[in-house]
Amino acid sequence: MTHGSKTMRVVPDDFAEPVQWFCLMCDSVEETTPGAEPPSPPICPTCIRLALVQSLRALGVEL
Repeated sequence: MTHGSKTMRVVPDDFAEPVQWFCLMCDSVEETTPGAEPPSPPICPTCIRLALVQSLRALGVEL
């Protein structure tokens, strides 16, 4: 070890809490896993699927 160097100790982030956020389309409360960021824009997976199906139907795509 050279003069002035320090050893770094990695401390696990066990105390991280999930982040709660609201869907802009249906106002449902969603929760992310600890350490993960909420989606941007905050739209839940169910609303994303519904919007995709509606868009495809509007384009005439058979599902």
